[in-house]
Amino acid sequence: MTALPPRPGVSKFQLVQVPRPRLATISVYLWLLVVVVELVVTGVAFGDVRASLATEVAARGVDQSTQDEVVLAGLGVLLGPGVLVALLQLGVLRAFALGRKWARILLVVLGVVGVLVSQMPVVAGIAVAGAGVLMFLPASNAWFAGRRR
Repeated sequence: MTALPPRPGVSKFQLVQVPRPRLATISVYLWLLVVVVELVVTGVAFGDVRASLATEVAARGVDQSTQDEVVLAGLGVLLGPGVLVALLQLGVLRAFALGRKWARILLVVLGVVGVLVSQMPVVAGIAVAGAGVLMFLPASNAWFAGRRR
């Protein structure tokens, strides 16, 4: 009777981790730059918009509590979309960095929306265009094609 050889410790169907291509990594950093620029610009605009809204509301002759409510509502309407889009981009960027195929398309859509609501559309537009192109170059496409998510 012959004995079977010992079983190896690794399954022959074990998944191999393929490193993310450099172009996709550069795209991740460009998306981070887009998010940081959007949040910084929104933060800087916050003080400016708040002061002008407060001046305008005070000129109308309403009491202080009404002024505060109007300024807060105005800030939410004017600056809220920029913050919301930036935070959504950050969440989708995490999925993109892990290799989720759907995240590329959603990042492009959120990038375009972010440029439209940005206070600095030229800077955000250049970074979004660069990051978007890098996501769809052949090396990045090959990496995403090999992913099962």
